[in-house]
Amino acid sequence: MSRGSRTLVALYAVVALWLSFCTVRTWGAVPLWTTLAMTLASLAPLIGVVRETVIADERHTVAVLREREGRRAAWRDAAAAALAQAEVEAACCERWWTSCATEHDPGCAHRTSWGTTA
Repeated sequence: MSRGSRTLVALYAVVALWLSFCTVRTWGAVPLWTTLAMTLASLAPLIGVVRETVIADERHTVAVLREREGRRAAWRDAAAAALAQAEVEAACCERWWTSCATEHDPGCAHRTSWGTTA
């Protein structure tokens, strides 16, 4: 839960407690409908507390999913890099093939001697 969410939860709790205190203090001194209205008003901040808690849980879930997807993307990037490396290594042999076996890169792992006709 973020600092702002914690502050809001604390504020909601203080307001709910204050409204509850006012409801109890005015019990019997005011008409019944105002007491019921104050009771309902003291429950409204509790809805805010539940809302902030749900939002915090959703943010946590999204963060976990983003991290997991980031790891998957990194794995896919590594696989793509390996495939690209294999393509680059094979390009030398393509050059060898298109030059009728007369040219070969010096660092090629598939380098054959000049006398062979493979």
